Amino acid sequence: MLVQAPVLPLNSIRAAVKSGYGLDGTYRALDGERDQNHRLSSAEGEFVVKICNPAEGLSIVEGQLLALEHIAAVDPGLGVPRVHRTLQGGLLHSFSSGGSVLPVAVLSWLKGDVAGDRDLAEAQYCELGETIGRLNKALRGFVHPAPAGRALVWNTVQAHALSGHLDLIAPGRRALVGAVLAESRALVEPAAARLPAQIMHADAHPFNVLLSEEGHVSGVIDFGDMVHGPRVMELANVLADCLLPGRDFARIMTSITSGFVRHVPLEEQEVDLILPLMRSRLALTALITAIRRKDGAPVTPQIAALDSISLDILAALDAGKLSEAIRYAANFEPSPSAANDSMIARREAAMGPKPLLFYDTPLHMVKGEGVWLTASDGRRYLDCYNNVPHVGHCNPHVSEVVARRLRVLNTNTRYLTDESIAYAERLKATLDPSLDTVIFVNSGSEANDVAYRMARCWTGQTGMLVMDFAYHGVTDISDAMSPSNYPAGKFSKPQVRQLEAPDTYRGPHRKGTNDIAERYAAFADTAIAELASAGFGVAVSVFDSAFMTNGIIDAPPGYVQAIAGRMRAAGGLFVADEVQSGFGRMGTHMWGHQHHGVVPDFVTIGKPAGNGYPVGVIITRSEILEKFIAETGPFFSTFGGGNAACAAGMAVLDVIAREELVRNSLETGKYLREGFRSLMDRHELIGDVRGSGLAIGVELVRSRATLEPAAAETRKIINALKDLGVLVGSDGKLGNVLKVRPPLIFGRTEADIAISALDDALKALR
Repeated sequence: MLVQAPVLPLNSIRAAVKSGYGLDGTYRALDGERDQNHRLSSAEGEFVVKICNPAEGLSIVEGQLLALEHIAAVDPGLGVPRVHRTLQGGLLHSFSSGGSVLPVAVLSWLKGDVAGDRDLAEAQYCELGETIGRLNKALRGFVHPAPAGRALVWNTVQAHALSGHLDLIAPGRRALVGAVLAESRALVEPAAARLPAQIMHADAHPFNVLLSEEGHVSGVIDFGDMVHGPRVMELANVLADCLLPGRDFARIMTSITSGFVRHVPLEEQEVDLILPLMRSRLALTALITAIRRKDGAPVTPQIAALDSISLDILAALDAGKLSEAIRYAANFEPSPSAANDSMIARREAAMGPKPLLFYDTPLHMVKGEGVWLTASDGRRYLDCYNNVPHVGHCNPHVSEVVARRLRVLNTNTRYLTDESIAYAERLKATLDPSLDTVIFVNSGSEANDVAYRMARCWTGQTGMLVMDFAYHGVTDISDAMSPSNYPAGKFSKPQVRQLEAPDTYRGPHRKGTNDIAERYAAFADTAIAELASAGFGVAVSVFDSAFMTNGIIDAPPGYVQAIAGRMRAAGGLFVADEVQSGFGRMGTHMWGHQHHGVVPDFVTIGKPAGNGYPVGVIITRSEILEKFIAETGPFFSTFGGGNAACAAGMAVLDVIAREELVRNSLETGKYLREGFRSLMDRHELIGDVRGSGLAIGVELVRSRATLEPAAAETRKIINALKDLGVLVGSDGKLGNVLKVRPPLIFGRTEADIAISALDDALKALR
């Protein structure tokens, strides 16, 4: 199992090197676990002469030498030995000694002091991590059958193979090592099979790392343990071998890991396997050293130094604290804690009492993927509610685009940036040509706030016209546009008038009424007159084209046009708040105002624009912006239009276009509404199903004759759906409308799940 190093007389080695390489000089013996090594000082320079162990096979040595040549080609600045080829240009020279044929290799000697003899500083550990990361990355494209198929006793993925030697460990530590070997079999080996893998150095402990005179990491030597395995094993081995008693383990590990991931970003599963691999490395150090001593084989001073502390380090590893340090250094958030009452208490203590948690029993979400959310207990929930992840939770295209941009540059629009200009151009291309100017901010709230300020400047008036129970934001001005932010009867803004929603199901004018759009629009005449009489006039009317907070109503055709016409006649401007209705949600068009056939004076967008990355935009006419700047001075939003924000915005547009999500919204939305309507024959509680695209409202009533709202039942249905693994919300002034507003990648398969779940929830309510 363990391979002993050759022991040849120096005169045989000297003759072989002179014959094969034409080199001669002064030899000095070096330590080696499996090879016999010497330092050769000659007139041609300094070299390392390796008498390779024939028991390992010639191909193992050839693989190591070809790997060194590969590294020299792909990363010439990396400090590794260079292969000195034979006089005939070969990798190795073979010679006979004592009846055996032995290969001899010659490598360049690297100057530097061994890092294992030093107490390294934090910056040096970070340099070490960077160097190992570069080395790992350089070997990424290297392929050779020998190291790939090698059975190496030091392979930490297979540490459990040494379980039969556990009796060599002192009784007081035997249980500790035994637990590691059990973990190796049950966890490490199965997990490693699913991770990115490659050929790697695998043994860059401090005695194989060199420092320059200035103290910088300058090189890595000894490729004798090269093996194929999960790439993260490279990092785990280094971390295990660099820990010293009495030192701050977390700081050392953070420094090395942060350096490594600059060159080799890791997946979360890799990061979570680092500590188990470290434990395997420490256990192997103790086991292999014990076996060698039992067999009477020499133990190198370097291995002896590592062995002397390995089990002490193993016993001192604090998995909780060190796991968080590793995750931080690898750029992952801390591991999620389980959802429980103490978590709710912590939230209230840290964030204050906030009733705005979904569901009677709140969910602790830890992961999102596409149309699914995963809770801390591992259960998955179909998301039929969230509009922020417009193209799906953690959309891989959007996430990668944003991550790459954040690694390069993320600054503001006071510099010329490609992303802001390109995103502005792409947004304009989806709109009427009159909307020719794009202003970046951070959120929909800010967009509506600034749009109002611009309109006030343009019109000289201050009044606002909004829908009853509207929502448009949380800033001082956008809050004034948002009656739904206030308890019933508490909204009072003298410069604001609310319009009766054009609700053709339960409003004053219902389906079948003649001139229904004009009848509802006429309510604006009174509001406009009141604002004029009060001295406010009308600066803006602000509309959400999906009428989301009004219960996702189907406004009669021509209604929005009629309101916009009245506003302009009164000297005001029309704002299309597209935060909830835009980017194809309504299915018929890219934007909600296009669904209603109107060209607004302002388009405001927010949440879904960046799929979760903060993006806000105001799009208007150039003359409006020019007047605003002339009267108020330059406008600037520090984070508005940042590189990453605009990259996120363009990535969302890419996904919408390439995956034809506007069409999907139309078709899936129609299928979903038809499915909900099919339940009406079985469930009297469903009074109306309406909407456009993937903006769908299901109104629940206790009587279809009286339309008595079923608000309490709505709350029960939402919680029952949650228990069935489907998430929806509620809206409408009466709190009796199920709000179905999923990411636009929602398909028929998911629609069938939602329809079936609603059927089951309604059955259970009887």
